[in-house]
Amino acid sequence: MSGATRPATKPRAPARKAGRPTPRAAQAVAPDSPFAGWRRWLWVGVLVFAVMIGLPLAHALFGEVVALLGGMLLLGFLLGRWTAPRR
Repeated sequence: MSGATRPATKPRAPARKAGRPTPRAAQAVAPDSPFAGWRRWLWVGVLVFAVMIGLPLAHALFGEVVALLGGMLLLGFLLGRWTAPRR
């Protein structure tokens, strides 16, 4: 090499210690806003819609037994989703 210099390298961030993931408290926290948790309210809206519109419609089209079984199936599914442990 006839006196040519190498280009300067970019500074690197310090490496984390392997083996321990970053704790959740140290990770970025979502800002508090009026829309925080909007998905929970979406599911509440789905449940209210299903009860107010879906159950009477199912009762009129399929009968009382099918409407009650469908309502219990939907309620059980949503309740299971809401109470499942988070990953």
